[in-house]
Amino acid sequence: MKLGGEMLFLSDADIAAAAVTPRALADSVDAMLKAKAAGRTVTKPKLGIYPKPGTFFQTMAGALESPPYAGVKWTGIVHDNDKRGLPHVSPLILLSDCATGLPLALMDGKWITTHRTAALTLVGARYLARADSETIGFVACGIQARSHLLTFRAHFPLKRAVAYSRRRETAEAFAAEVREGGFPIEVVTDPRLAVENMDIVISSVPESPGLVPFIDPSWFSPGSFAGLLDVSRGVMWDKPFAFDILSTDDHEQSQTMVKSGRLKYQKPFDADLAELAGGKKRGRTAPAQRTGLVFSGLALADVAVAGAIYEGALKSGRGTLLPL
Repeated sequence: MKLGGEMLFLSDADIAAAAVTPRALADSVDAMLKAKAAGRTVTKPKLGIYPKPGTFFQTMAGALESPPYAGVKWTGIVHDNDKRGLPHVSPLILLSDCATGLPLALMDGKWITTHRTAALTLVGARYLARADSETIGFVACGIQARSHLLTFRAHFPLKRAVAYSRRRETAEAFAAEVREGGFPIEVVTDPRLAVENMDIVISSVPESPGLVPFIDPSWFSPGSFAGLLDVSRGVMWDKPFAFDILSTDDHEQSQTMVKSGRLKYQKPFDADLAELAGGKKRGRTAPAQRTGLVFSGLALADVAVAGAIYEGALKSGRGTLLPL
């Protein structure tokens, strides 16, 4: 590849074929968070535009000192795309060389978005979840449920899963895939049953017009960890508070989303992931603590994972060279 003369295009299939392990992704994200805590990264809160109800676009950008990559992700989100047989979320990532400013790769962002989210949640769980966690509950059973189960099974001694979705057929389809892999999972029609008595809870409720929060914070059991990937949109924050430690992936991004009205939790967070990874704040200190991570979206994670994928593609010869 000739820097300045070509760039690499990586399709979703190219990226999936790179076969980067969940542990390697989490380690890359953890290293990025430690660099962020040390002031060796640059990022800004995401920018959103909303052309009509149910449709919006987001741009996220960040830069790393080492490895020296900068990146921007452009994502379109359309809620009724299922009627067209199309995905709800359509991201694209541009990766550039920090030293020269030249573009390196244009990458389909679906796989990266899915797995960088799981990697971020896992990093949070390393500091906030009990190491002996055996049960995991899912509120919503889409692609994030699948990626999180894969990632968390590799790191925790999980023995059982419980799945809830607004549409039972969605939960049943997820459960069928999980059972094919030999893992026990139960489908429930009451969301409380996917939260209460679970060691780990993963909530990925999709954004939709007219959504009414339905998860009572009191359902989270002592000793549990909640990964709220959906900006906690499913949680009834007007109910009595239940968490001993509630963190976010990034303070600045979360405050931006509070101001926009997309994040309903109004109180300061106890920590963000960079503070946990960098040792500036403590994570779980007692087995019975209820802990949670509210995910607002951190662009640096996309850059870290995209960089790892790009390097893997160069080594394996994946992708298509495009002239500049």
